Amino acid sequence: MNWPDILDRFAGRRYATVDDVRKIFADYHDALHWLAGFLIGDELAPACIIDACNIAERQGVIFHEWLAHWAARATLRCALLMQWESVAQLAPGYEGLERAHGKRSPLTAEDLQLLVEQSEFLPDRLDVFCRFVLVMHGIAKESYGEVAAQLAVSQNAVERAYCVAFDTLTSFPTRCPTIRRSRPGID
Repeated sequence: MNWPDILDRFAGRRYATVDDVRKIFADYHDALHWLAGFLIGDELAPACIIDACNIAERQGVIFHEWLAHWAARATLRCALLMQWESVAQLAPGYEGLERAHGKRSPLTAEDLQLLVEQSEFLPDRLDVFCRFVLVMHGIAKESYGEVAAQLAVSQNAVERAYCVAFDTLTSFPTRCPTIRRSRPGID
């Protein structure tokens, strides 16, 4: 995953120490918990956050400068393993959707901020397949083909699911706390 804000912290370093691993999971615990919670729900989120400290202690200093990248990828992978069947069952439903007019771009910084602000409501509007596609293509900026390969689904399903997810996200009123408070059950 391409998590530039997280990765900048380790730019220019070749290896991560055990203390670095602990620090990543401490510093980014909230971000990793948000990622897992958004993908599969708050109840299961803690089980997706990998305890890399034990791995690092056994492996020594083999983790490269992309430790933060790895932490996000490990969290996503664990969440995907927990939801594999649901993703596989939902993907074919996107094959029959009308082809979207024009491609949707990955998320901008503003879109990402809106995603974080609306993440309490989006899981009610987006199924788990759309949420994985939104994270993998929209945030991580992986190609449709890469996302399709990782999810073991068709590229067409991924493209259509991303259009649904992107359009749902961008249809939210932007930064309007009164709407969020007055409509807690947005569906």
